[in-house]
Amino acid sequence: MEINFVWERYKESIKQVLNYCFEVPQEFVESYINEDYTPENCLGCFENDRLAGLLHIYPYDMYFHGNTVPMGGIGLVSTLPQYRYYGCASKLLVKTIEIMKKRGYIFSALSPFAYAFYRKYGWELGFSNKRYIISIDELRGLGAGNGQFRILTLGDRDRLDKTYKESMAKYNGAIDRDEKNWESRLKTIGKNRNYGYGYSRQGNGLDGYIFFSINDRVFHVHEMIYNSLEAKLELLRFIYNHNAQVKEVNWQAPIDDNTVLLLDNPRIEQKIESGMMIRVVDVVAALKSYKYPDTYNGTFTINIDDKWAPWNNGTFKVSIDQGTTRVDKIEDAGADISCSVNSFSQFMLGYIGLEKAIELGKVIVHNPQAVKELKAIFKEQVTFMTDRF
Repeated sequence: MEINFVWERYKESIKQVLNYCFEVPQEFVESYINEDYTPENCLGCFENDRLAGLLHIYPYDMYFHGNTVPMGGIGLVSTLPQYRYYGCASKLLVKTIEIMKKRGYIFSALSPFAYAFYRKYGWELGFSNKRYIISIDELRGLGAGNGQFRILTLGDRDRLDKTYKESMAKYNGAIDRDEKNWESRLKTIGKNRNYGYGYSRQGNGLDGYIFFSINDRVFHVHEMIYNSLEAKLELLRFIYNHNAQVKEVNWQAPIDDNTVLLLDNPRIEQKIESGMMIRVVDVVAALKSYKYPDTYNGTFTINIDDKWAPWNNGTFKVSIDQGTTRVDKIEDAGADISCSVNSFSQFMLGYIGLEKAIELGKVIVHNPQAVKELKAIFKEQVTFMTDRF
């Protein structure tokens, strides 16, 4: 099988693959072709010039310790049934890692159909979310009814972006959205019972917003963002105002969300759900982009096992001096710690801290003295992403 970009002459073949492999409305496939598809981001597996499978690379920037770094989102991984178990998806993923490295991506993220499958190629669990499934009556009494709500329009794009950044920049892994992303979201308002409302205390500002849908008497919160406790309470009050038509609220929130502490009855259903997977594409760039403590000056070494990306496979020496970070790949086989690229990706993003990674056997310690400092450097961070691809 040959791996190559899927040029425009294969558009009908793309539709056939996606329609067969995903249970999605035809309008989703058409939307992908018309809005997202570009030949340079659609990678295909071909058998005698027939498209056997494909995936799409979404070029994003994501937040990483308050700054943004390039990230490749992997989506629409699909293979026609007669070509499955012939290594089509595997070949696509391996080639994609190489492409992302050439394009300067530091991380990659994807939503897995099976964690075990993608784990073989270096991706690892990087996000967990808290899901609330509660009676709408539990939200009674929240908020004071201050401020105003209005339907969001394309004219709100810049205000939405500002509010989103103020709230989401603190989460590692959150997407830094561009104009196209916002416009795509706003265009869904009013279609298939999807809605979007903005909240402002006064004037034309935007202190919070909510994207949601209502189906079978369930209020599904797709995204709820706010810049203060007051705005959050008013958004929850807005949800409660649907109590005549809704019985239940379903909301996926960050793992550090504390809404339960605002309720009269905290005995509600909360679920911790495993989410997206993460992979470091470029170890050197990731180590250089990490936010080290201002007070840290020193050197450490780490050995990484990455059989799919030879540029990541080996031992790296990290030297930090007065805020300047230098990373060199060295021949010396000795290292302070060693791990797979999967585990490295987890603690670099902050999904787990280095201390926990060591406790779980994901990282092997060779220099206990050096690790004391490293545990204080690579701490657990809250990761969160509401975008799906």
